Amino acid sequence: MKQNESFKGYIYVISSAIIFGLMPLMAKLIYEEGTNPQSLVLLRNALSVPVLLLLSLLTKNPVRIKPAAIPHISFMALVGCCVTPLLLFNSYNYIPSGAATVFHFISPVVVVLGEYLLFKNKPSTKDALSVILCAIGIMLFYNQDSKINFQGSFFALASGVTCAIYVICLSGFKYKEISAFTFSFYIALVSSLVMLPVCLLANQLALPQSGFGWLLAIFFALALNVGAVVLFQKGTFLIGGGKASVLSTLEPVTSVLAGFAV
Repeated sequence: MKQNESFKGYIYVISSAIIFGLMPLMAKLIYEEGTNPQSLVLLRNALSVPVLLLLSLLTKNPVRIKPAAIPHISFMALVGCCVTPLLLFNSYNYIPSGAATVFHFISPVVVVLGEYLLFKNKPSTKDALSVILCAIGIMLFYNQDSKINFQGSFFALASGVTCAIYVICLSGFKYKEISAFTFSFYIALVSSLVMLPVCLLANQLALPQSGFGWLLAIFFALALNVGAVVLFQKGTFLIGGGKASVLSTLEPVTSVLAGFAV
């Protein structure tokens, strides 16, 4: 039974990584419709809120959660769905995406170390070898001709660390009785409430300028928050943050293959 649960966890996380890996191409199309990275983070979360709420109700999962879980979910939303994408998107203004990918995917190493220090989850030899091989593989994305900018490198590295913090918090989340749809609903709701004033105060609120752009934004939001985020949450609960973060390195591989195909 446990082996079957682990297998499902692997499938969930791999599926999540593939969806995340396909989204950069979609994001570029949405940018061409008049939006920007900050607004896309807002749209991704805000547009998925009613759908996630509806799915929670249709699957008869309780929407009301324990008050004690709210601070934990709010912190994960802030770190994982607001700060991480903003840092990563801003790094693209200073360094090529390939270099940003190398720095960002330091996250599996941070997750494994963090889980060991915080939860005493000692990685097995296979887990440690997987992390090393993933790190080497991600480094192969780096182009030696790319210019290294300190500010851009810092943003990308910081995004990897904040992403790792999100995964560690998710792995150690105590309220696992909360359904995936309900969990993602609160994550999206908190992220929306944070990103709206950020976009307004920074004068960065830029909405799609056509019906086609709105359709792309809606598909983007549902694919990520109803698909990838839910799958990653379910998979992490089943196999743990370390294995989930290692499998998530399939994301840049998918991005490269998708870009080549297109």
